[in-house]
Amino acid sequence: MLNINELISQITPINEECVAEAQKRFDNLIKPVGSLAKLEEMTSRYAGIICKTDKNEIDYPKRKVLIWVSIDNANEAEKILNDATSVNVLAAKTGAEAIPLLVLAESEEEAMVEGAMLVSEYVKKEGLGLLGYGALCDDPLVLAAMAGGILQAAALKVGVMLDGVATCKAAAKVMELAPDAIRYCFAGHVSDEEGAEEALEALGLSAPLRLNITSCAGEGAAVAFTLFDAGIKAYKEMETFAEAGVHVEVKEFSLAEQIKGK
Repeated sequence: MLNINELISQITPINEECVAEAQKRFDNLIKPVGSLAKLEEMTSRYAGIICKTDKNEIDYPKRKVLIWVSIDNANEAEKILNDATSVNVLAAKTGAEAIPLLVLAESEEEAMVEGAMLVSEYVKKEGLGLLGYGALCDDPLVLAAMAGGILQAAALKVGVMLDGVATCKAAAKVMELAPDAIRYCFAGHVSDEEGAEEALEALGLSAPLRLNITSCAGEGAAVAFTLFDAGIKAYKEMETFAEAGVHVEVKEFSLAEQIKGK
């Protein structure tokens, strides 16, 4: 049986040197420095997760949206299985599939293990590089399962796009157990739920969108996938001054230098 402490020991920090190198490329693209804002931050952090910065090696990751469900919400899970919800439509638009995960464990410890095993199965079987997270409730067992899944994703160097307060609560559990794992999490959007902004701030995350969605069953994560891809597209297809044959001194304008000067 999977041991959570052993799983935590497998989690390593993302490569911050790669994050900085990717941001440097964004700074040198033929555009105003920092003009792509959150898109740059997401792509640079993704570079740190996969430990790659070459534009030819960074590609659009395979992804799925995982919607965590308690036994009490089993009927809703069936609708997702039948492609009958908004998250199915939005996920499909980004080349993803929405998968309901029914949490069957009877204790939080068991639920955490169950969540980790479910994520491991999907990631390894289908070669996933990005997960969207949604939840139909904030039942303690569901939160524990989501937390276990985030720990497993971090151990496998897979990013997780959070959607809603429940997923943030799960990420908060993760931050207590393995602080390095939170850098594998992305904020998909600010929902219309009470405490949504505060939940993200507590994790040190800020979202690129304010969608004011109330259900947070993965719809926001699916929409955020589009922005995630947009950042990668800019990184790969836009030219730097050097690539375009334009020789200018850009150091004084770089985002890193601006921050250093503050």
